[in-house]
Amino acid sequence: MKEKMEKFTIEVKDSGVMIHGGEGQTLFFTPIEALMLLDILKAEEAKLKNLADKASPLPFKITL
Repeated sequence: MKEKMEKFTIEVKDSGVMIHGGEGQTLFFTPIEALMLLDILKAEEAKLKNLADKASPLPFKITL
């Protein structure tokens, strides 16, 4: 079974950060919320990279 990849756009404005999903969903973060999210993602970066590598459909890894 092939998974559908969600496409989204991220918009940064003075009022905050908006993430728009492919089906009309929108997440809005105030600047302080966006910074807290960024801190969380930075703390989990190694785990997220490992999960992404495992989920990759490519049988090899390309690094630059």
